[in-house]
Amino acid sequence: MKLDQELFGATFQNPVLLASGTCGYGEEFDRLLDIDGLGGLVTKAVTVEPRAGNASPRVAEFDGVMLNSIGLANVGLEAFRQEKLPWLANRLKRARVLVNVAGRSPDEYACIVRTLDAADGFVGFELNVSCPNVKEGGAVFSARESLLDEVVRAARGATIRPIIVKLAPNVPDIGRMAEVAVAAGADALSLVNTFPGLLFDVVTRRPVLGAVSGGVSGPGILPMGVHAVWQARGRVDVPIIGIGGIRTADDAVQYLLAGASLVQIGTASFADPRAALRVLFGLRRFGEANGVADIRELVGAGHPA
Repeated sequence: MKLDQELFGATFQNPVLLASGTCGYGEEFDRLLDIDGLGGLVTKAVTVEPRAGNASPRVAEFDGVMLNSIGLANVGLEAFRQEKLPWLANRLKRARVLVNVAGRSPDEYACIVRTLDAADGFVGFELNVSCPNVKEGGAVFSARESLLDEVVRAARGATIRPIIVKLAPNVPDIGRMAEVAVAAGADALSLVNTFPGLLFDVVTRRPVLGAVSGGVSGPGILPMGVHAVWQARGRVDVPIIGIGGIRTADDAVQYLLAGASLVQIGTASFADPRAALRVLFGLRRFGEANGVADIRELVGAGHPA
C-alpha cells in the first residue's frame, strides 16, 4: 500500500505521527525507535515562558483510559528555539515536525509563531487551544467561537507556514468549531484533545491528581475521537489529523475512514514506546490483506458517496 501523501506543502512518508506531550521534543525517544521512519512528530507544547507544570501526581490509570495533568511543562520559547529545534533539524531527514504552541492570549500565540517562523526543522504549527490541564486559557479558546477566531487569526497573521488547530472534544458542536477555525485561517485540524476528567482515591477520598482534574486519554476515547473527525469532515474540506485512543492499525483505519489523513499516537506510547511503529507495520499489512493500493483510498471512505 502506498503510504505517502502530499500535505501542507510537504511529503509525509506515512500517516503515523507521535502526538504532542507524549514524545517530548523527539530526542527523548530517539534511542527507543526510529523516529525518522515515522510520518513525523508533534513537539511538546511551547509557551513563551518556561513552565514547571502542575503539582504531582500528574498521571493516573483507570480501566481503558489514562488521566493526566502535566500542565504544559516545557522549556519555554527561547530554549526551544536555541536547543530543541536544532536537534530536530539535524536529526530528522524524512519525518515531518509540527510545533505545538500554547499561550494565555492570542498575542502569546502570535509571539511564539512569529519568533519561530524563520527557523529550520519543522513544517508548521499545531495550535493547542484546547488543553484542559491549565488554569489560564485551557479549553476556553476552543469552546467560544469569538476567542477561537481571534487566536487563529493572530497566529495566521504571524506566519505563512501551515497552521493546524487542535480542538477540544467537549463542545456542543465540534463541526461548527471546525468551521470557525478554518474560516479564521486554519490549514488543517487536529481532533481531538483529551476530555476533562476527575478521579478520586476511594480510601483517602482525595483526587488522584495533584491538580485535582485532568485530561482523559487512551483507548476508551477512541469512538468519541472518530466521531469528532466524522463530524468535522462533514463540515470542512481541509486535512484532519485524528488523535485519541489509537493502539493498533485497525484503530488508525477508523480515523482514516472518518476523514483523517494522518493520525497521532499518544497514550499508547507510554505503555509501548514502539506503538507507533507497530501501528505503521499493521497499516502495511492491512493494505496487503484488503487490496488497498493507496492510503488515500481509505481517507473519508466511511462517508456516503
